Amino acid sequence: MADSKEVKIALLTGYLGAGKTTILNHILSNTQGIRAAVIVNDIGEINVDASLIRDGGYAKEGDVIPLTNGCLCCTLSNDLALQLGDLADTGEFDYIIIEASGICEPIPITYNISAFCNQSQHTSKHSHVSLDNIIAVVDCARMYDEFNGGKALLASDIEEDDIESLLIQQIEFCSTLVLNKTDLVTAEQLTELEALVRGLQRDAVIVEAQNGNIPLTELINTGRFDFDKAYASTAWMNAMEHPEEHEDPEVLEYEITTFVYKRRKPFDLKKLNEFVSGWPKSIIRVKGSLWVAQDPDMSYVFEQAGKQVQFYENGLFYDSMPLEAREALLDEKPELREDWDPRLGDRQTKLCFIGRHMDHKELKAGLDACLTEYIPEA
Repeated sequence: MADSKEVKIALLTGYLGAGKTTILNHILSNTQGIRAAVIVNDIGEINVDASLIRDGGYAKEGDVIPLTNGCLCCTLSNDLALQLGDLADTGEFDYIIIEASGICEPIPITYNISAFCNQSQHTSKHSHVSLDNIIAVVDCARMYDEFNGGKALLASDIEEDDIESLLIQQIEFCSTLVLNKTDLVTAEQLTELEALVRGLQRDAVIVEAQNGNIPLTELINTGRFDFDKAYASTAWMNAMEHPEEHEDPEVLEYEITTFVYKRRKPFDLKKLNEFVSGWPKSIIRVKGSLWVAQDPDMSYVFEQAGKQVQFYENGLFYDSMPLEAREALLDEKPELREDWDPRLGDRQTKLCFIGRHMDHKELKAGLDACLTEYIPEA
């Protein structure tokens, strides 16, 4: 094996047609002597993007590794780790660019990459690798149409709802956000889109681009990525931790607002389902913990992006534990006592809403109408 130098990684995300492959070819054509390998993930038997990169003439034979018929976050996760290790150990590359499929979720992929990077830091047998940047690419014209006035990106069926959800997840979880194809929108539309992005993602560096032409310094060797910081940079997470803070003036100008709905009563799940099925299109994003009367000891995660809604278990409330075990836990984690109710313990609903032209009062009233009384077991 060649000298064990550190090889850096960048993950490139973004929906189909956003311009990821064009940006990738710009990186590969650099004149700064940076030698980059590429891993491309396409869903399907033919890896179209890998062919386009090779046909662009910027990558040598063996520099582009196609991963097909699966997703990097699940079925291909082991393949990804093997390819990362093999590429890094050649000693021929300074950088590895991973172009994720347009329909892959960014957080599971990043988790897999980060886990491999952490393992590599504790061995002397293989090259060390580190995740340097997560780049989310946005098609400005498409995104403006999607969120302007609450219109759907495409006609609403299940797959297209998933697309809407993925776009929001990609914006939320990145360290560099590329607003591509700025020449296809007006200056006012671009300003409005930037406000929308900041309504979802507080901390990522925003870069404007035409035809994917971006300074190399914004893409590689940035030192921008940190998993915990990226996860906490989402606007809903910020609002949950700091509900007293006001939105940015730029965001407020376009009526993109955030509020936290917090209640100590459980929801009637049937009523809540009915309300959610018809609530306003002005809601862009909702996420948080949910307390339901039908299962009062279980805390649930409620998550909505566009028209897609997810609801799943997040573990039992601490208050449901036996008294002795609960008191020991509270002594171990005194911060829990700060928000502990004498009768209800930690049972509560806490949801963050992000939206445009939202009627906060009307939404809260609609949610309140879905609440019911909690009657503890004797």
